[in-house]
Amino acid sequence: MRIVARSAERKFSERMIRAGANSTVSPSHIGGLRMASELIRPHVVGFLDTMLKEQGRTLRVEEIEVKPTSPWAGSALHALNLKGRYNLLVLGLKRPFAEGSDLMINPPDNSILDKEQIIIAMGDVKDIQRARQDAGA
Repeated sequence: MRIVARSAERKFSERMIRAGANSTVSPSHIGGLRMASELIRPHVVGFLDTMLKEQGRTLRVEEIEVKPTSPWAGSALHALNLKGRYNLLVLGLKRPFAEGSDLMINPPDNSILDKEQIIIAMGDVKDIQRARQDAGA
């Protein structure tokens, strides 16, 4: 079970993690980041808002798990042709059980997918579901 705790102040986040939470969320910190982003990158914020809020659109950033039994394990990204087959844009690759931040942003096409790796991709919900099925998720 994944535990996410709300933290009124960032200084308490570490205590909550030690107490067993997997992660913490500070609404005031997130609000501050949002305000700064609105000032610095208003078009990016608008894009993300549209992606998340418009009911007619189903564009999302999602995770696709490459399980140990997946036919995708050991394949290079270019061989899977995620853009051509599913119209997905691969944003990153992550190993979920690795220590620290093991996130490869904008991975090269020759990246080999390990078992238990996570593909972070943007695309239509239906296309992501098809990709998950083909990945064996």
